[in-house]
Formats: sequence, structure tokens, C-alpha cells
Amino acid sequence: MSNVSSSQLATGYLSPPKGIHWRSIVGFELAWLALVYFQSLAIVPAIAYGMYGIYCLPVRARMAVLFIGLAGVATDTLLMTMNVISFSGNTLLPVWFMLIWVLFALAAVETMAGFLRPWWLGFILGATGGPLSYLGGAALSGGVLQFPLAHWSFVVLVLVWGSLGVALGYSRRFYAQGIS
Repeated sequence: MSNVSSSQLATGYLSPPKGIHWRSIVGFELAWLALVYFQSLAIVPAIAYGMYGIYCLPVRARMAVLFIGLAGVATDTLLMTMNVISFSGNTLLPVWFMLIWVLFALAAVETMAGFLRPWWLGFILGATGGPLSYLGGAALSGGVLQFPLAHWSFVVLVLVWGSLGVALGYSRRFYAQGIS
């Protein structure tokens, strides 16, 4: 017998155990580090991890991962067009960087969006975590990720990621019904 409640079956979403969803957090951080440092060499294991994580989700949450990942790629494509970020030798986002967005979307759906429910906390966490992730990625990527506008790039990233934090917290209501 399974210990799944009828309310969980009705909503189509099995609530994670109380507390932090460690596979999601640790998996994303390890995949981020591998993709930033090894770039194309880490694509296959990162895809395997992402496929497993997406497989564990119900349909609505899978759609949220797809939507958030596509929105993230579109946002960074716009930031490249505006010369806020760039990748040496590339006019398009590298595949490994797009994969980071999909894995971030997976972690956001599984865990992070639950922390971002108050809009002000979503803004603060987004405005700090996102830009710092880009700065760390630039340092670890061996100069592949760059900031052509110097300090202005960071200011734009703070504003964009603060807004993304609010949007991620708000989006949770569309795919995580029945989760407190």
C-alpha cells in the first residue's frame, strides 16, 4: 500500500516531505558548478539529472519547468542583445548555459518558489542570488561569460533577477495546488 493521500492524488502533485528538498538543491548546485566549469563536457550528466528530476514531477509542474526555462533563455538572449552579458566567441547562448536555465527551472519548481511567496523576499533573494550566480559563473568559466557594461551589467542583473524572484514566487500558485 502507498501512503499517498486522496488530496495529493486529486491535485496531481505529491507534496515533498516537510523541510528542504535536498536532491533539488544539491543537484542544481552540482550541475551548475559542472556546467560552468566544464561547460560542454558536463552536458550529458546534467541532461540525465534534469530528465530524472522532470520525470518525478506531475504534468503541471513539468509545464512550469518548460515555461520558466524558456523564459530564462529568452531573458538572457535579450540581455545579450542589450550587451549586458556576453559569451566569448558566441553570438548565441551556449547550449550548456541554456541547460543551466532548465535545471534552475527544475529547482525553482521543486523548492525555490516555495521560499519566494512573499513578494519582498522573492525580490531580495532574486536580486542577490541571481547576479552573484552570474559573477561566480564568470569567474569559474575561464572568461567565457563576460559583462561588457561592467558595473551597469550588475545593476541590470539585480533589477532583472529581483523581478524574476517575484515572478517565480507568484507563479507557484499555477502549478502547485494543494501545497502549503
